[in-house]
Amino acid sequence: MSVGMSSRSRPRIALVAVATTAVVCLIAWALTAARGNQPSGVQEVASEGVRISVPAAWSRNAIECGTPVRDTYVVDVQAVAGCALTPAPRVDYAEIRLSADLALDPAATIATEERQIAGRNAHRGGDVLPDGRARRVVVVERRVVVIAVSEDPAVADAIADSVKID
Repeated sequence: MSVGMSSRSRPRIALVAVATTAVVCLIAWALTAARGNQPSGVQEVASEGVRISVPAAWSRNAIECGTPVRDTYVVDVQAVAGCALTPAPRVDYAEIRLSADLALDPAATIATEERQIAGRNAHRGGDVLPDGRARRVVVVERRVVVIAVSEDPAVADAIADSVKID
């Protein structure tokens, strides 16, 4: 008598292996589908009726004195402490905020290109900040301002291009 598996147990092991592989593939597919159409490494954030996609590694509201201190997205900030952080850290960030007066809003004034987002009027523009970072601004519905600032212009463009209106 030989030591090892009997010929009857081999098909069972193969069947269990195939079933396990199928379950793992199904779980992976379900997790991907649940994430939606977002590329891996991206998270969607929303505020003021607008959604944008930002890098998944970015945290929410990493600010001091109203200034981003590490790569972050800034949303739902109502009041900022009366202080100044100088020099401002050279980080990437995205911000969704309301503007009290677009004509007096220095960021909003660079959004001069007209476009439509989900059938609504919007304006987009961009420039390069004095420190060399790319800045993209999208103004939606005459009050909501989306600002994206990054060392990499492609990141700023991707955030500006991701604007969706809820």
